[in-house]
Amino acid sequence: MKKYFGWGATVVVVGALTLLIFFCIYKFDALSASISTLVSILMPVILGIGIAYVLSPAYNWLRKKLRRLIYKGMGWHGRRALYCADILAMTITFLGAGALIVGLLALLIPQLIASVTSFVSALPTNLMNFSRTLQTLLANNPELEQNAMSLYAQMVNYTEEWIQTSLAPSVQDALSYLSVGLMSTITWMKNVLIGIIVAIYLLAGKEKFLRQLTRCLYAVFGARWGNIVMEYARYAHQTFSGFIGGKLIDSFIIFLICCVALPIMQMPYAMLVSVIVGVTNIIPFFGPFIGAIPSFIIILIEDPIKSIYFLIYILALQQFDGNILGPKILGNSTGMSSFWVLFSILLFGGLFGFVGMLIGVPLFAILRRILTDIISHLLSYKRLPLPVTAYVGLDHIDEETRQPVQRVCVQADDTAEAADDKTDSGD
Repeated sequence: MKKYFGWGATVVVVGALTLLIFFCIYKFDALSASISTLVSILMPVILGIGIAYVLSPAYNWLRKKLRRLIYKGMGWHGRRALYCADILAMTITFLGAGALIVGLLALLIPQLIASVTSFVSALPTNLMNFSRTLQTLLANNPELEQNAMSLYAQMVNYTEEWIQTSLAPSVQDALSYLSVGLMSTITWMKNVLIGIIVAIYLLAGKEKFLRQLTRCLYAVFGARWGNIVMEYARYAHQTFSGFIGGKLIDSFIIFLICCVALPIMQMPYAMLVSVIVGVTNIIPFFGPFIGAIPSFIIILIEDPIKSIYFLIYILALQQFDGNILGPKILGNSTGMSSFWVLFSILLFGGLFGFVGMLIGVPLFAILRRILTDIISHLLSYKRLPLPVTAYVGLDHIDEETRQPVQRVCVQADDTAEAADDKTDSGD
């Protein structure tokens, strides 16, 4: 009866999974709407988890130092001393993070407002100057000048139409936009406030939550699979924390370099361009291009010659970031080649937008690690060679001995390629 019951349970599970896959494929719009609704409902909790995850290293460090200070310096012991250290660490962590955010906003917002206001007010004059400069440069080629000026006129007309329809709507539309924006702001502030409260609860009871989660994990998966899940969870935490934290630090340093270098180069709208370059630098691989294009257009309208200098500067800065600063900060946190970095950004960026471009690289690194372990397990189960170098110049694998048989002539570049594959895969 046990055997037949196992067969029946297998049939039921397979049928349920088949129906679930069928529903996900043919009811994808309804499923996406349901997921979006669930995410909007749980957004305060998601924000709280993110805040707690970001502030956890600082909180842990402060709590450790304060516990040592209270134990050794003040001579307090027992549960009350632990509570005092935890409360002080929590208070200092959130006050420090709030002060840092407020200080950065106080420094950036006035200069950003001044840069944007100056850019908008000087836009008509700059467009006329740019038109005269373009005519002067193309004066010796009338046909090219006519085509360029025609394209320029179309761009100006499109910009004016966009400003009239989007930036200067009617009173009724303006009131509608204002009400929608006000409600969105109130909802966002509510989510952030609840998220902070959730983060406080998570940080205060994270050891208890982790114990409960680990207990449930082993209760469901057992010892063997529970250990495997725990190993991948540690790897995911290491990859995400190392990559995201390192990328934020790297982008902040790039922002500070731009804040110093662009005013020295007398670039227009230096603070606005620095913010654009620093924020977009968070995105791996595509970030420099995404930030350079709007910054180049802004400087081009003001001064075409300086826009060329800006492109040269951005190229040198990104070479410094990609070859020196980035590897120094990030190290080999993902262990992926440039192709897989590009692939992961395109895939997850298309699925989840900006957030997907940010988390795509560490998330794909985790999926790649799981796939690599599965392939290694299958090769080991079939008694096939595990090292990548065993497949260099492979002709076939002997079915009896399970050993690789090499070709007669093995190219030297195959060995180098296998070494690169070995480095990428971490074997």
